[in-house]
Amino acid sequence: MDRVKTTVYLRATDYGKLKSIAAAENRSAAELIREAVGEYTTRKVQARLPRSIGMGDSGMPDLAERYEEYMHGFGEDEPAGSAPEAEKEPDERKGNPP
Repeated sequence: MDRVKTTVYLRATDYGKLKSIAAAENRSAAELIREAVGEYTTRKVQARLPRSIGMGDSGMPDLAERYEEYMHGFGEDEPAGSAPEAEKEPDERKGNPP
């Protein structure tokens, strides 16, 4: 494990409590500090979400459950000049010209 030496100034009361805890657990104060910093940094990193989460709204509340249906045919080539069903007017879908 790579380590970096650093100096941290603690309040005397906090240092006294830390030494007491370390003695009670038969551990060093430095070990407790490393553990505390590790837990803190892990918690902080996990708490951050990517900025992209929540940026868009599809308007389809069931998108996650029905994505396969919605994506069916997506990216398939269509003959030139034909419009997908969703883009056609309702009369065209029934076979009636507009």
